Amino acid sequence: MNTSDDLFFFDNLLRINKLIERMLLVTIIVPVSFFVLTRLNVWRVPDFHSLSIGIYTLVSYIVQHLLNKKRAFAKIAMHFGLFACSMFVILLSTNKVISVNITFGIVPFITCLYYNKKVTAFSTFACFVLMIISFWSRHYGVIQTVYVYNANNWSDLHWFISTTVGFAVKYVFVFMVAFTTSNRTRATMDKLIETMAARDAVNYKLQEQNKTLRTTQNEIIQFVASLLGSHDLFTGFHVIHTCSYVKMIAEELRNSGFYEEELTEKVINDYRTAAFLHDIGKIHIPEGILNKPGKFTDQEYELMKCHPEEGLKLLKFLPKIDDGSLNVIAENMAYCHHEKYDGSGYPQGLKEKEIPLCARVMAAADVLDALISKRLYKDPMSIDKALEIFEESKGSHFEPCIADAVIRCREKIIELDAQFKETEADTSAKELLWWEKYHESMKD
Repeated sequence: MNTSDDLFFFDNLLRINKLIERMLLVTIIVPVSFFVLTRLNVWRVPDFHSLSIGIYTLVSYIVQHLLNKKRAFAKIAMHFGLFACSMFVILLSTNKVISVNITFGIVPFITCLYYNKKVTAFSTFACFVLMIISFWSRHYGVIQTVYVYNANNWSDLHWFISTTVGFAVKYVFVFMVAFTTSNRTRATMDKLIETMAARDAVNYKLQEQNKTLRTTQNEIIQFVASLLGSHDLFTGFHVIHTCSYVKMIAEELRNSGFYEEELTEKVINDYRTAAFLHDIGKIHIPEGILNKPGKFTDQEYELMKCHPEEGLKLLKFLPKIDDGSLNVIAENMAYCHHEKYDGSGYPQGLKEKEIPLCARVMAAADVLDALISKRLYKDPMSIDKALEIFEESKGSHFEPCIADAVIRCREKIIELDAQFKETEADTSAKELLWWEKYHESMKD
């Protein structure tokens, strides 16, 4: 048996121990009812007997409760609980008014719940012995018998032997049923666990295959983004930066109590992956415009504004990933990341919640990186100045809670920005020099 099987049966042991604890608590009703019924002359049970049973039941419950609090005492609690239940039946049977002989079969049936045939066999035998002792005490001890002998005037010994044999025959049936039930249920549970283990192994294999497939898909997406980087000096680094910023902002939103249902771990990871493709439409923008060192002319700006629609067209050809949710996120990010919360953005002039949440987050990450990163036409802005712009743009460019999320991430932004600038410095300098020479030569 493997570890998981052991854990299952041990947890079951704990649960049944708790069940027996509750049973012992409920049985306090029995001596109380004896006392009440005796007062009503419905039944006659001595008060001392009722009190003895009540005290015993209460003490047994307390001991069982204390044992159940320690996992290390689980098996001790099992044996004590079964013993306590057996002794409760014994206490009932010591009164001549109460006949509970076959009730000794209750405890063996309770042991079936433990799925342990050895415990069931031992319990059945022990309860049979206790039942015989009960007979003996009723006829040879301090308890006077209530049985009426037949016309043959059997002696006490003759009656005792005859009755014992009769109940022994009945108890063979109790033993067979209890033992068979315990044995069969254990075999059923073993088979069920084996089946579940086999199913889990298949599921694990499928999960690993899906994980590998998803990793491959992400690598392809990153490869496409890197191709865009070869087309545009800064867009390649930009999409890498925004992936980290998108994840950072989405997590901060969720941690602050915003969009908790929407921003699951999977969705946030999809946001991060889709951010690689938000500027994919720039592939259709001429390199000379993308890498222009100065400001765009009106005509060039209008051409640049086409990249969201071009990106949407390209992403319609992206093969469906998983359930297609990543594709939808990528399309919304690409098409709507230049929309503004007040409706003044493009290409459709959407406003507020008309803009998909992923695009609202993407817009913040996009602007954040544009402000604090180097461009051909400008030097990077300080992070504090950029955050001032986010403060001023609440409700206009950005949804207020998203702008606040960016501002609260100041320390993380400082850390990420430092990492980006350190790792990209040499490459950026070489690319920047190449494009500056290119535009100088075009002037000549």
